[in-house]
Amino acid sequence: MSNLNIIINKPIIFCLLLIYIINSFINKKIKKLKVCLCSIGKKENLYVKEFINHYKKLGYNHIFIYDNNDIESERFSDVLMKEIKSGFISIINYVGFKGKYNSSQIEAYYDCYERNNRNYNWLSFYDFDEYLELKVQNLTIQEFLNNKRYQKCVNIKINWVRYQSNEELIYYENNPLQIRFNKSLLNHSSNKHIKSTVRGGLKKNYWSNSINPHTSLVNYKSCSSSGKSVDSKSPFVEPPDYKYAFIKHFYTKSFEEFCQKLKRGWPDITDNIFLINKIIKENKNNKEKLKIIKKIFNFTTL
Repeated sequence: MSNLNIIINKPIIFCLLLIYIINSFINKKIKKLKVCLCSIGKKENLYVKEFINHYKKLGYNHIFIYDNNDIESERFSDVLMKEIKSGFISIINYVGFKGKYNSSQIEAYYDCYERNNRNYNWLSFYDFDEYLELKVQNLTIQEFLNNKRYQKCVNIKINWVRYQSNEELIYYENNPLQIRFNKSLLNHSSNKHIKSTVRGGLKKNYWSNSINPHTSLVNYKSCSSSGKSVDSKSPFVEPPDYKYAFIKHFYTKSFEEFCQKLKRGWPDITDNIFLINKIIKENKNNKEKLKIIKKIFNFTTL
């Protein structure tokens, strides 16, 4: 009877062994895949830890932060010494750096790809108000990028989804962005914009001759979230493709924070006078908001 059991169980044992070997191969392949994140920021110390923890949870192997603060200003190292010592992040000194045509962001992206593309299979280029969300729960970035739908892709273009609070917040609150701003604006016109995750090891730097931080002008094979071929040179995927992933975009935050963002300037735009005048005009009858505008921009009268 015992010999019969051994004979009957042999196929089961063989199947279990085969499953184990296949899983071991898949896991080994996933573990070998290395993915990093490149970001540049200015006056982001209030948000940077939440940002880092989010991408650490997704399984990113390393984050390169380009510190583009003003010379007499805060530093990322002021709040990130623990993360620096752990080896999970690296700070690159771009303090006071304006770059060609006042566009430090694209130069930082170029530099990050140039330095690191041989050490990582994929490199993401996201800002501190952009949070990648994978639609399958508990999926790691390695598992996501290992999917066969991306086998021929050089750049994966992930669409934005604009987020704001259910009721517009006027003042900053010391709570995580993803708690404060939980309303998705799926029909917002800006959602056609994408940000890029790029394959490493390219012969020509992906950001060569780029004129915006969304995509390259080099004609590399580009795909949407679902793996569909899209225009390689366009900063848009329209209509937005949210099938497998999207980027939560906390563009404005509260009104106070948005004014502070305008004052400091974007990494790729330094002239915000048009936008400042626009929000003044839009809020000329709101005393509370005018008070914030006066304080942040040092206006004596409006």
